Amino acid sequence: MVTISANERKGGRKAALLLVTGFVLGGLILPHIQISWRWPAGKADGGPTLGVAPGVQKPLSPSEVYVHAAQVASRSIVNIDRFQRYRSTNLEDWFSGNRTHVETSEGSGVIINATGDILTNEHVVGQVNDQGKSIHVTLNDGTGRSFTGRVIGADHTTDVALVHIDATNLPAAQMGTVNGLLPGQMAVAIGNPLGYRFTVTHGVISALGRPINDEEENRVYDSLIQTDCAINPGNSGGALVNIDGQVIGINTIVATHAQGIGFAIPIDTALNVATELKKYGRVKRPWLGMAVVTNTHEIAAANGIPDVEGVIAAQFARDGAGVNGGLQRGDVIVRINGKPVRNQEEYKNIEKSLKIGQSISVDVLRQDQKMTGKLTVGEAR
Repeated sequence: MVTISANERKGGRKAALLLVTGFVLGGLILPHIQISWRWPAGKADGGPTLGVAPGVQKPLSPSEVYVHAAQVASRSIVNIDRFQRYRSTNLEDWFSGNRTHVETSEGSGVIINATGDILTNEHVVGQVNDQGKSIHVTLNDGTGRSFTGRVIGADHTTDVALVHIDATNLPAAQMGTVNGLLPGQMAVAIGNPLGYRFTVTHGVISALGRPINDEEENRVYDSLIQTDCAINPGNSGGALVNIDGQVIGINTIVATHAQGIGFAIPIDTALNVATELKKYGRVKRPWLGMAVVTNTHEIAAANGIPDVEGVIAAQFARDGAGVNGGLQRGDVIVRINGKPVRNQEEYKNIEKSLKIGQSISVDVLRQDQKMTGKLTVGEAR
């Protein structure tokens, strides 16, 4: 049996009284107290910017590779809001007088230099001369600054665009490369999915060199990085980075009918396109001025042309390289600059590798004649 002395009872009453008093005062005072947190200074950026829970930041362990990658790259990722004004053709809007509407969309971008150039997708910001469009760019450098963006150039074929903001001393991203990249390597995706700004997801490189046909946008991506990092609408234009925080891709599309299948444009491709956009406002592409189809036994028999591997010159652009070089409809092209041309895909790949203004040789079969023509590579219109 436990007994309690009078002194202990008095002490217990005092303790209870103090406890009750504390709860009452706490209920009156705490709602009016504002607590501010001071972030510990980071190595390079003056502190976290990625929505870290308040408190004392502990040193990262060597296994926290995703956190390190995100901290290195996050300040270079921006939020892009696109506002598109258009006039409604709806009869109700016409009668009500409310004929002007604003359509909004959100995406991401990557700062590539300190002077205001930002890499993103063409489908995020649209073309240069879109009427009624405005672009707003919000930084993730801890300042919350927002700028009006200007589209310098946008290439539909590669889905790459270059946006400029009037700002200096911006935190440019560290650039990596797809050269030497291997499936299974860890990766981090940073962007603004579904309005959740500056979100980080992680995964691995799933595959390389994926060709993707986007029928909705009438676009064929030649060679994309596949990743299982979670990518959603709004991530487009953001960065796919390696464990060192270097940008290796621009997040672009996701397979909506699957899970864990997203795609990014290799950063090497995106930077090459950005250089062209900065210099010319467009991408200059080599062009032979012909539309070709792969030769088959059926086509050869039906049209009385040689039954050999090659491509048939089907159509010519006026003043294009093919016409100027003396080629004719029905000619079967079998080699370009000594390289075999067995189908339409090989023809397109060789055409892409040529240089504008370059002189090339083209071996063709015309009925029972073997001929070699000289063409000067033109620029795609």
